[in-house]
Amino acid sequence: MNKRYRISGTIGWCDGVGYTACMHAAYLVLASLEGLTEYLPVSSTAHLILAGKLFAVDLADPYTKFYLLFIQLGALCAGVLLFTKRILTDRRLILNLIASFVPTAILGFVFYASFKHLLEGNLPLMAAMLVLGGVTFMYLEKVFMPRLAAKGEGGKDSLSMRDAVLVGIAQAIAIVPGVSRSGVTIVVGILLGVRKAVIFEYTFFLALPTLGAAVAYDAYKSRDALMALSSYSDLIAGFALSAVVGFLTLLVLRTYLPRMSLTAFGWYRIALAAVIMVAMV
Repeated sequence: MNKRYRISGTIGWCDGVGYTACMHAAYLVLASLEGLTEYLPVSSTAHLILAGKLFAVDLADPYTKFYLLFIQLGALCAGVLLFTKRILTDRRLILNLIASFVPTAILGFVFYASFKHLLEGNLPLMAAMLVLGGVTFMYLEKVFMPRLAAKGEGGKDSLSMRDAVLVGIAQAIAIVPGVSRSGVTIVVGILLGVRKAVIFEYTFFLALPTLGAAVAYDAYKSRDALMALSSYSDLIAGFALSAVVGFLTLLVLRTYLPRMSLTAFGWYRIALAAVIMVAMV
């Protein structure tokens, strides 16, 4: 057994199946959640923290932090498989992604280290951001977009360079747990007059450079943890599961993108916030 695993307790069924089986199952659940939620506007971080609490996984453990990084790479690879060809053949999209990524990278580099320890593990803040995002989604779906439609404004079919820069600046806010990287880009895109389906798709594309840079940076900082591992089997399993679940999630999202309701995501975020508040008790 790799001693870098650490689960600080057990829950329910874990007592019956044993520590090792429970440990492996908990990490596979985290990998599945990462693949399922990374590209959705529901905060993958909130899901991972909540699952870690429910399964009594020590998310502060160095190995666990590296594992979460590695499964995020799996979700990223799912996006690479689906979107790289489209990005590389669309010059305007490439320019917009650069325009969005640069402010995100600059703001992230400047503020990430300063705010990470202040924000990390702040469950009340996370719940508040989930509710705020949920209410905003409902407002956009029920009030803002119908008003635009009533004026005969169906929304723009593409982002201007200015739009892309503003989306990139907004994306930096996702450092706050519960905000959701995709959620904040969708909100800003719609407020800028971009059609819902267009900005949804753009968030998928923007995830590739944003997550890629974040994963590469964290991987560099975690290089000592990687070198100290005695087994890579669990990392490989988590990576593969996250990639497969992420790939299937993206396929479903692309199919049903035009019909997706922000209201449904809004209610889900509020329900998740309620679960987090209960878990705090």
